Amino acid sequence: MSGEGGDSAASAKEFGEGPLARVTNVVYWYLVTGLLMVVAALPGAVPMQFLESSPGNAPVLALCLAPLGPAFAAGLYGLRDRRRSEGLTPARSFFRGYRLNWSDALWMTLPGLVYVAIGGLGAGVVGDGGALAGSGVGIITAVPGVYLGLLIVLGVAVVLWTMHALVIVSFFSFRVRDVARLAAYYLFAQWRVTLGGLLLVVVAGLVLLTAGDIVVGALGVVWSAAVLWNHAALVSDVEKRFVRPGDV
Repeated sequence: MSGEGGDSAASAKEFGEGPLARVTNVVYWYLVTGLLMVVAALPGAVPMQFLESSPGNAPVLALCLAPLGPAFAAGLYGLRDRRRSEGLTPARSFFRGYRLNWSDALWMTLPGLVYVAIGGLGAGVVGDGGALAGSGVGIITAVPGVYLGLLIVLGVAVVLWTMHALVIVSFFSFRVRDVARLAAYYLFAQWRVTLGGLLLVVVAGLVLLTAGDIVVGALGVVWSAAVLWNHAALVSDVEKRFVRPGDV
């Protein structure tokens, strides 16, 4: 009897710990996290579907993009927490990450949102200054076309800085100004991470142009996991150099 009971206990312990169960658990964690990221982004994503493609709507577009930062930070937190969680609790990890980081994540996305609003309006007047002057807007001469190139370069830099900043606020409790400095510092100090982030931005842009924002949203959790993997060296360096033992 005791041997039979021991076999039953061993079977119960082994149930759910095989390779298939581990893969299923990972898929489940990613599906739930991805769904929650989409839900968290809906307050901006839904009205964005009704916006016309016009430079004048750039400030409204910036407002619609605001929920993406906290959703992304919570997704990163949830994905990383999978390795440390004792149970299959992706929703709990996501909501905890959102509760802890939404405010800092919103602050870190603010420069990018301002850039979208101002840069979008500026891009709309490239080569069209005469028309705007005639309408009374007050722009008398056409803006040089090189301005568009500068907008793109600056925009890429802002996106990469924001990516670094959101990764940092997802896992560490620093002051907002310290996060801003660290994100700028790591643009060059961890140039391989920055280059990997640039590749991920290019991939996301290509998917957006070819497949649309719905596909981007559906694959957002996979893209976030790639960001987490790419920024592992940055996170490790922050832990070693700027965090006291026991603070993480």
